[in-house]
Amino acid sequence: PEATAKSLVESELKDKVENLFAWFEPKPFASASMAQVHKVTMHSGNRIALKVQRVGIYDVIIEDIKVMYKIAHVLEKRVPSIKSFDPIGLVKHFEYSILKEMDFINESINIQRFYNNLLKDDSLEQFALAPRIYPAFTTTKILAMEFMAGIKIDRMEELKSKEIDTKIIARRLAISYFKQIFEYGFFHADPHPGNIHIL
Repeated sequence: PEATAKSLVESELKDKVENLFAWFEPKPFASASMAQVHKVTMHSGNRIALKVQRVGIYDVIIEDIKVMYKIAHVLEKRVPSIKSFDPIGLVKHFEYSILKEMDFINESINIQRFYNNLLKDDSLEQFALAPRIYPAFTTTKILAMEFMAGIKIDRMEELKSKEIDTKIIARRLAISYFKQIFEYGFFHADPHPGNIHIL
C-alpha cells in the first residue's frame, strides 16, 4: 500500500517523501514478489524509478529457507538416489543468492557496472543504454535509477506501427549480448520484456 511504501522510503532515506521528491507516484507501475517500483520526480525535474522492497519480505524469505532446509534434509535421508544432487548444498546456494539479491546496494553496483560497460563501448553507444543510479537515494531496501520510458521488446505490433525495424533490433540485441558475455564478462541475466525497452 502507498502508506507502507512511503513509510519505508522515509525510514530508509531519513526524510519526508515531500522533501525528498517533487512527486511520488502512489501506485506502483511495476511489481514482483520482492519489491515494487514507483515513478518519482526529483526536485531537479529528473524522473526516476524507485524500487521499494516489500515490508516484511525478508522474514518471509528466511522462513521459506528454513522450510527448504527441512525438506532437503528429509530428501537426503529418505531418498538415497537424490543425494548426488546435494539438496542441502542447493538450498545453501539459493540462500546465498536470494539474500544477496535482497541487498539493493549490491544490485545498484551491478547496474552501475553494466552502465559503465555500455558507456565506454563506442560501438554500442548509439543503440544500447542502461539506467543511471542515484546513490544518494539508494539503500539496502530502496533503489533509485533513471526512469527510461520505451516500448517493451515483445510489443511487436506497436514497434511496427512506429516503423521500427525489428530485424535491426534483434541484430543489435544479439551484438550487445555477445559483447556482454565475451568482452565484458558481465551480462544481463534477466532479459525479460519488462527489462528491455526500445526507446
